Amino acid sequence: MKHLNQSCKPLVFILLLAFVTSCNKAMKSLNSGDYDFAINKSVRKLVKNPHKEKYIVILEQAFARANQRDNERIEFLKKEGVPENWPKVFDTYSRMNSRQSKVRPLTPLYIESEARDAVFVFVNIDDEIIQAKNNAAEFLYANGIKLLERGDRMSAREAYAAFVQVKALFSVYRDVDAKIIEAKFAGTNKVLFDMVNATGIPLPPTFERELTKISLHELNTQWINYYTNYDSTMFYDYTIVVNMLVIDVGPEEVIEKQYTEEKEVEDGVEYVFDANGNVMKDTSGNDITVPKFKTLKAYITETHQKKIARISGSVDYYDNNSRQMLKSIPITADAIFEHHSAKVNGDLNALKPATKKIIKNKRIPFPLDFDLILQAGHTLNPLVKTAVWDNKNLIRY
Repeated sequence: MKHLNQSCKPLVFILLLAFVTSCNKAMKSLNSGDYDFAINKSVRKLVKNPHKEKYIVILEQAFARANQRDNERIEFLKKEGVPENWPKVFDTYSRMNSRQSKVRPLTPLYIESEARDAVFVFVNIDDEIIQAKNNAAEFLYANGIKLLERGDRMSAREAYAAFVQVKALFSVYRDVDAKIIEAKFAGTNKVLFDMVNATGIPLPPTFERELTKISLHELNTQWINYYTNYDSTMFYDYTIVVNMLVIDVGPEEVIEKQYTEEKEVEDGVEYVFDANGNVMKDTSGNDITVPKFKTLKAYITETHQKKIARISGSVDYYDNNSRQMLKSIPITADAIFEHHSAKVNGDLNALKPATKKIIKNKRIPFPLDFDLILQAGHTLNPLVKTAVWDNKNLIRY
């Protein structure tokens, strides 16, 4: 039993230390003016054990001081008489109401050492909250309208924040939903992603669609939107241009190479003769023979077909407000057609394994210029995407 008591001492000490530390934090918050932290800490402890006097005393004092400070702040804000104070008044009333909702379910709380109930003054502030809420929404909405009328992007973002606050107060309030959309659009940097063909070579619309088919929506942020379809009624703050400068298709090259492959194979046996021209015998009296070889030959004509298409250009960033180019990133992509085929005359058994594979290939027609250009466009696509992603910081927030 004595051993059990000794083993429990560390646990008791740890629990006691945790209690003292927790209580000290609550008291420190009370003394530093962080009343709501002290209240929250005390409430959590008293929910588990409503008889912890230290926490009851801290809660009583913190609750009274917090309400006094909030009442004084509300009185001051109302005396100032400016409409922009109403959101602050509403927030303060809401905080007071939340505080009362946390503490009220715990009451009454009895302080045994003082033989009294802890004092908590609860007041009904529903009417004040409703009035402050209405006044706050009215101010925020009117202020949002004024900000939108300024016509600049940053004011539109402030207007958006104001309308969102109205929406948080009232899910339905005048035309606030439409105003949120309007402010969001006005406050957003718009980036047009476009392609310009400066090569002099006509390209079908499908080529442009394929080249500009990259996931720009992943680059969108709260205040930056990318567009791939031009709208003449919209002003774009930035333009990213895939500038096609050179499209070059090389000639159809055909290179033939002729060579011979040989292979030694066994072709029966031949007798071994002595110096007198007689067939030599082994110790058993049998004729001595050795393998006879012959050379197999094959004559190969190998054909190498090659054709290259190259697209060169740049990804150019423009600031349309300052009418300046911010950066130009060079890009080049090749599409290479290569085909190996071969014809053989002679003994196929003379061929090496690699050559046997080649002779299975027949010469094929060269691809059309446009098909090769389109293939180069597919190669260019990820290069364009990388350039846009690596330089997204050029678009200011």
